[in-house]
Amino acid sequence: MKVLVVRTDRLGDLVLSLPVFEYIKTRRPAWEVHALVAPGSVPLVENNPHITAVWTWNDAGTPAEHADLERRLAAEGFTAVVLLQYRHALAALMHRAQIPRRLGPLSKMSSWFLLNRGSWQARSRGRRHELTQNLRLARRLIEGWPADWKRDARDHPEPQLYLTDGQREIGRRFLAVEAAGAGTVAFVHPGSGGSALDWEPARFAGVANALGRQPGWRVFVTGSAADTATVAAMKPHLSANVEILLDRYPLRDFLGIVAAGDLFVGPSTGPLHIAAALGTAAVGLYPPVVTMSPDRWGPRGPWSRAVTPDVKCPSRRTCFMERCIEYNCMDRIREQDVLARCLAVVNIRRKALDDHHPA
Repeated sequence: MKVLVVRTDRLGDLVLSLPVFEYIKTRRPAWEVHALVAPGSVPLVENNPHITAVWTWNDAGTPAEHADLERRLAAEGFTAVVLLQYRHALAALMHRAQIPRRLGPLSKMSSWFLLNRGSWQARSRGRRHELTQNLRLARRLIEGWPADWKRDARDHPEPQLYLTDGQREIGRRFLAVEAAGAGTVAFVHPGSGGSALDWEPARFAGVANALGRQPGWRVFVTGSAADTATVAAMKPHLSANVEILLDRYPLRDFLGIVAAGDLFVGPSTGPLHIAAALGTAAVGLYPPVVTMSPDRWGPRGPWSRAVTPDVKCPSRRTCFMERCIEYNCMDRIREQDVLARCLAVVNIRRKALDDHHPA
């Protein structure tokens, strides 16, 4: 059986979809599992041992390019496709490619016509974690209608990213050159790309400075081109020993660099999920509102932690933003609390690694 798993949106969404590939492959080892992702996300899946081949879908592609993908998918002979996020254009393409079993969230009217298997998932209104929602669809593919949905919360692998020796070497070179002599390396990433209510850049700078004052620590500010304004607002508040790495490394190299570090601090954003999946200590700052909370979007990894403001959110689902009496509730998060959480998880991680690999 040949299965195509589709996730073509943001980096963090794809990271939280990675357990699906392992889940399917470990339960059906004879199956071929392919991935369809956005072109910029290929480094997250290209080395995954559970994936046979990687395909790409470009939102900005021409009709001719989309038609060519449709022809190639039809010729590949897939038995099933799992759309982890429902998108009408992709569902219609899979229907035209005549893939017999088409699974996905039954959340839009057109999904009931274009998909012939699925699970009712109103993700924008739900409290289940994104990873759990993805695995429900994978279990639907393998087991039909599982009797015990409660197993979703405990019977699954965590996200894991796989790097090449070359990527690991990039990380080692970064430590030797950019962080020479450091005993602990931390990354502070202030931008969320608009996916969540933000903490002030000056406060991220305060945490970066405090971490940089720890003996033997080196701290770097990261961000993509989309984070330029946020990093610029942060820069005047930064100490001279905190270095900015704005948009310096392509994603493939960035993975190796983050994997070589000890700590990653940021809001709900793709790089935070990447750090958690690489086994780096990851501290995420999250609003309490249901659709942005760590219960819904928190990082998943062995050393991941979430910080939320101590406030009772008046919204049942979406953030009221400036109309909320608690706005901006993220200001309730204190720099010293984030610092304490960072130092604690780094120490826990270091002790666990030392116990596992004694000198």
